Amino acid sequence: MADDRRWMYDGFDKTGGKAHSAEWRKKTHAFIDHAFVGKTHYLNQVRCPCNELNNEKFVTKEELTKDLVNYGFMPGYETWSFHGEKETRVETEVEADDDSAGVDRIDEMLEALQLEFGLNSEDPPPKEVEEFFKLLQASEKPLHEHTKVSLLAFVTRLLAIRSKYFFSNKCFNDLVQLIGDVLPQPHKLPNDMYQCKRLTKAVGMGYEKIYMCPDGCMLFCDDHVDEKKCLHCGKERYVEVINEDGD
Repeated sequence: MADDRRWMYDGFDKTGGKAHSAEWRKKTHAFIDHAFVGKTHYLNQVRCPCNELNNEKFVTKEELTKDLVNYGFMPGYETWSFHGEKETRVETEVEADDDSAGVDRIDEMLEALQLEFGLNSEDPPPKEVEEFFKLLQASEKPLHEHTKVSLLAFVTRLLAIRSKYFFSNKCFNDLVQLIGDVLPQPHKLPNDMYQCKRLTKAVGMGYEKIYMCPDGCMLFCDDHVDEKKCLHCGKERYVEVINEDGD
């Protein structure tokens, strides 16, 4: 870390009276200014490291100031890894949380888009980029107020279950309807398959449909994309329908 940052916790008034030390106030304002410089901010928002949001939500400069004054810094954030600093200590490798893996990639995507469009951190984003990140941020908000599972995480897992167990579209829609009926209101769950796919496609998570042998012997892809039968068990790739009842 750049310096001794015990001030982040020692100088904060934990009684709720907001009688924070002069050092805490001075250095916290310096942190806030630092957070909005460089590549770590976009659309005038950064992650909030307060003891309430724990770097899980993007906020404006005004909101960041208010949250830090009210809640203080989250524990263990002496190295500002989400605000422009590199982590230097060696950590034990741990298994990633299923809900956050694969969806919490905003920082990397920001840098990639900045390179793609030739932007620096102070440039106003192109309209299509701004709309994309507004959608992405909305999709990462909790599904409802009583959970930390994001809308995007829930929808992608639900679609993965559908693919694994071969739900029909009607079955999927009925299941989504049932889940929506039992979730606390208000919630952000889409109404049907179309809206779920529209969400994942909009944030760059489209999918390719690949046929598989009924017994799971092989995938009909790459060099075997045009095969009509399984090369291992000989079963037909498609089910032949004889009449309008599906028999």
